Amino acid sequence: MTASILAHGADGLAGDGVPTALLYGVVVAGAVVVALGLRARGTRPSGGPAVAPLTLDGAEGRAWPGDDAPAGARIAFHAVGVLGLVALLVVGWAGSDLSGLNALPSTLLSLWWAIPVLALLLGDWWLLVDPFDAVAAGIERVRPPTVATGGGEVDEAGDWWVPAALLASFAWMVTCWLDGQEPRNMALWLTALTGVMVVGAALGGRAWVRRSSPLAVLTGAVAAAAPVTWEGGRPRPRNPLAGLAGRAGGRRTAAVVLVVLGTAFWEAVSGTQWWADLVGTSGTGGTASSLVWSTVGLAWCILLAGAAWMGAGAAAEAVARSVGGPALDEPFGTDAVVALAPLAAVALAAHQLTTLLVTAQYAVLFHAADPFAEGWDLTGTRSWVPNEQVLSPTAASWVRLALLLVGLGLLLAGAWDRLAARVGRAVVTAGWVVAAFTAAVGSLALWLLLGA
Repeated sequence: MTASILAHGADGLAGDGVPTALLYGVVVAGAVVVALGLRARGTRPSGGPAVAPLTLDGAEGRAWPGDDAPAGARIAFHAVGVLGLVALLVVGWAGSDLSGLNALPSTLLSLWWAIPVLALLLGDWWLLVDPFDAVAAGIERVRPPTVATGGGEVDEAGDWWVPAALLASFAWMVTCWLDGQEPRNMALWLTALTGVMVVGAALGGRAWVRRSSPLAVLTGAVAAAAPVTWEGGRPRPRNPLAGLAGRAGGRRTAAVVLVVLGTAFWEAVSGTQWWADLVGTSGTGGTASSLVWSTVGLAWCILLAGAAWMGAGAAAEAVARSVGGPALDEPFGTDAVVALAPLAAVALAAHQLTTLLVTAQYAVLFHAADPFAEGWDLTGTRSWVPNEQVLSPTAASWVRLALLLVGLGLLLAGAWDRLAARVGRAVVTAGWVVAAFTAAVGSLALWLLLGA
């Protein structure tokens, strides 16, 4: 299935007769207006004091969502997650070796794009059904961990890089490796991930799995901006800005969020004429050459995203100190990275919006009816033909733009509030660095959206 690129959005934006300069003006002016509103509000953040990342027993920060839910609900949530994981593994290995007839590729890709966006809408729901947490709970009942799980904040544990590396491996597989979306290769990756989580649960216990499960770390960060919280084991409404202002970041969260944002950036860049001209004929010399260039491109985009965000944070700190603000004991870019998580989530989905809608239809209807390509029709939808125009090109383009603006707005408001909590009155000056970064990122994203 061919992935769509952001260039497809051109017809629905400038192609509708909207001047390109006006679109850039809206992005920049929006950042200025939001910054002025935040500045007028003073130094009072939208939320209370920051809480630590999720822990196993709630000794620090807040308890893992679902731990306080009734026993029956916890069992049901865990059953859904484990059965889903087992089904994907079975279908991946025993189903057809053709991508179009195997449910694993379409399902994994749909989850990759959709889960972060659903976390932005529904909160920490993934943490309730994370299959690896359920597996770790079962293993821990049989035998306790053989090594200490460690104390201190989860994001600062020595294995902070693990979930980011696991997410990066998936991103590399589906965006760099030409055969990465073949069913057996995806099944191999999912099996390896499951093996890592099982070994980690046996050695480090449930606490290790909870801080290393890649989607758990990602959705935990994105869900800070959700209008729903699952504290206490049930959904409750919440001010998204309060959730962002009250959530601390750290190295673990920063690494995961920047991998996702860098991957979204790479998917957009790899489809531009600029990248094609840069690579030239050296990137078309065969599978090995293409893999090397794509790997370099993905790594470059992740590193560039990280350098830009951490650089903006360092600049904001420097400006704050220059006007009398306090020195920070932790880099601002690391502490405030949760504010960047919603933008990373919507950027990933917005870039692949059309493909996501089609792929999800295949996963839910076609593959559910005949998961092993044996001619079954379990749901009565095997002959159904997916609607590849769920959204017209115009509508899809404006939806992409709307998602971008939501992500940028949450980024600016969340980062501004975190800065206000750290430097006080100095935010009225240093906050403009955050606003400038938001406007620059928005302009770059719009340039890619319009076809680069």
